Amino acid sequence: MTKLFGIADMAAGFLFVAGFYQLYIPKGMMMALGIYLILKGLLFIVNFFSWIDIGAGVLLTFGLISAVHPFVLLGLAAFLVLKGLISLFSFS
Repeated sequence: MTKLFGIADMAAGFLFVAGFYQLYIPKGMMMALGIYLILKGLLFIVNFFSWIDIGAGVLLTFGLISAVHPFVLLGLAAFLVLKGLISLFSFS
């Protein structure tokens, strides 16, 4: 299960990179991964990083990527991709 969460986090991170480069992002994929991040953040809300997941999910769900500073997008992308990589290489 942890590895699936990691893959989804990496996909969401790559969506933020695509938003940084102003590429076309399918709205359905953006909404699905945004809702996933919000639900996962609410499920594990006691952790600080879950609040970042909720914020990133809101940005993806409502399509607010273009309204955010580009360096914030890169920061969120790096955070999500690194978190996804750590989840992929965990031993649980």
